[in-house]
Amino acid sequence: MPIQRLLADTALDRLRERPVVAILGARQVGKTTLSHLLVKRLGRPSVRLDLEDPDDRAILRNAKEYLLAHTDELVVIDEAQRMPELFPLLRTLVDRDRRAGRFLLLGSSSPVIVQRASESLAGRVAYLDLYPFSGHEVPRRQQDRLWLRGGYPDAFLADSDADTSAVQRDLLRSFTERDLPELGLRANAGTALQLLRMLASTHGSVLNMAMLARSIGLSPPTVKHYLGFFEAAYVTFALPSFQTNLRKRLIRAPKVYITDSGMLHALLNVRSHDDLFGHHLRGASWEGFVAQQVRARLEGRAELCHFRTQDGSELDLLVVRGNKVLAAMEVKSTNSPSLSKGNMLAYEAVQAPVRLVVTPSAKDHPYGLGITVCSLATLWDHLEAAVR
Repeated sequence: MPIQRLLADTALDRLRERPVVAILGARQVGKTTLSHLLVKRLGRPSVRLDLEDPDDRAILRNAKEYLLAHTDELVVIDEAQRMPELFPLLRTLVDRDRRAGRFLLLGSSSPVIVQRASESLAGRVAYLDLYPFSGHEVPRRQQDRLWLRGGYPDAFLADSDADTSAVQRDLLRSFTERDLPELGLRANAGTALQLLRMLASTHGSVLNMAMLARSIGLSPPTVKHYLGFFEAAYVTFALPSFQTNLRKRLIRAPKVYITDSGMLHALLNVRSHDDLFGHHLRGASWEGFVAQQVRARLEGRAELCHFRTQDGSELDLLVVRGNKVLAAMEVKSTNSPSLSKGNMLAYEAVQAPVRLVVTPSAKDHPYGLGITVCSLATLWDHLEAAVR
C-alpha cells in the first residue's frame, strides 16, 4: 500500500495559489514520486524534465522556446539545482503570466535553489521541505520499524533488515562520493564519511567543533564548512539553543543530529532491533527520531530548540515562536521515565504551557507539576493546539 505523504495536501494548495512551487529534500526521499501524485491530483496537462538526463538538458538549450510552447501545462523540473541559470528565465515567464501552477521545481540542494530562486523568483515561489517518512505517514504498528530503518522509502519498504542495510550503504556512498562534490565540496569522500561517523557517535550532543576537528585531523573552520554542506543536503540538522533573558548562564551551542534514524543506525552499524535495543546510543537515537518527527510536522509554524544551562538545567526540545515557549519536552527511550532535578528546574524556568515527557509507547498519564507522560503516537494530540 503506498505511503500517503502529509506534504501532498499543502503542496497541492500551493500549486493552486502560486506560479512556482519548489519541493526540496534529500536525494531518494520521494520528491519525484510525490510530484507524480500532485500532477495526477491537479488534473492538468503537464510535461516533465529531469536535469540529470542529458537528453532533457539538451532540450533546454533552447529553454525559452520550449517553455513558451508549454505555457498551458504544468512544467515539472526535477533536479532543478543542476541548471540554476534557468531561474532568471522562469522569472521572466512568470512575470508575463502569473497564473498559479506553472512550474514545479524539485531539488536536492536547498542553498542552490533557495539562493538562486530568491534572487530571481522572490515573491513568486513557495518552498516546501520533504523529509523521510514520518510516524504520521506510516501505520502506528510500524513505528519501531520506522525508528530502526528510517524513512527513506527504499530503506523503510525493503523486504528485510539486511536489504535495508544495503540501501543505507548505497545512500551513504552516493552522498559522500557524488552529492557532496556536486554541491561544491571539494573533499575526500573518506574524510566526509569519517566526520559523519563522528557525528553519529555524538548524535544529539551539544556541538563541540574543536573536539570533532581534533578527532579527524581537520581545522575547526574546515569542519564547520563540511557541516554546512551536510545540513544543506538534508543529511544533518542542528537545533539551536533557546536564547532567553532568563537570569541563567546558557550553553549556546546547537545540538546536531543525523536527520534520518536509519542513516544514523547505518553509521553506527546497527542492523537489527536487537542491535538497537542493546546499543549505548539508543536513548540519543530515540531523541533524534522524536525531534525529526516534530520538526517535520511543524512545517515552519514554530521553531524547535534545546535548552541547557551551565548549572545543569536541561530539556531536549522546546517548541518556540519568537520568544515564547509553546511546549517543553524531555525525550525518554523507556516507558517508565524518571526526570532529573535539572529537568524539573528547566520546566519551571521556561514556563511552557505544554510540558511533556515523550516515550515510545507509554499510556498518557500525569507525572506531576503540570507534566504529562505521553507516547510518540499521541504527542501531536498535545502539541497541535499549542502551535496553531
